[in-house]
Amino acid sequence: MTPNDVIASACRMAQVLVRRMTADLSPAEFHHQPVPGTNSAAWVVGHLASVCRRVAIQFGATGLPEIPADLADRLKTTKQPAGAQDIPGDPAELLRLFDAAAEAAAAAVGRLTAEQLAGPSPYKLALTDAVTLADGLVAVIGLHTALHAGQLSTIRRSLGKPPVA
Repeated sequence: MTPNDVIASACRMAQVLVRRMTADLSPAEFHHQPVPGTNSAAWVVGHLASVCRRVAIQFGATGLPEIPADLADRLKTTKQPAGAQDIPGDPAELLRLFDAAAEAAAAAVGRLTAEQLAGPSPYKLALTDAVTLADGLVAVIGLHTALHAGQLSTIRRSLGKPPVA
């Protein structure tokens, strides 16, 4: 298994994880914030779609669905507690955007050379001290998604949903 395979696998596992965590949420539940200052599932899915889309485009993907500018503006990280998150649109559309972006990111990562993966990481995340591009991609796709999956789990539990098995 190559580093490309591992990173592409992280993209695919991110899709599975997000889909399982949101599969039984109603549209109203998708917009639920468990306590003031926390993210909704709509924000999490939209944010992860934005991140995967940027990764895919950075490495040559084209033809991805656009994220409308007003939505993209609402999905920016602020490093502040979340306010009321008025995320427009149908949850199914947000999930479609996420799936398209994650699939494109997996394909784009699959085309990276060993030299590119060994090069410096452009990603500066609080989660990790990524040194190489491979490190950074594992962090931005795998660990970052896992962090937000924890938020999705909290949303689910605050709604009385069972844990995802």
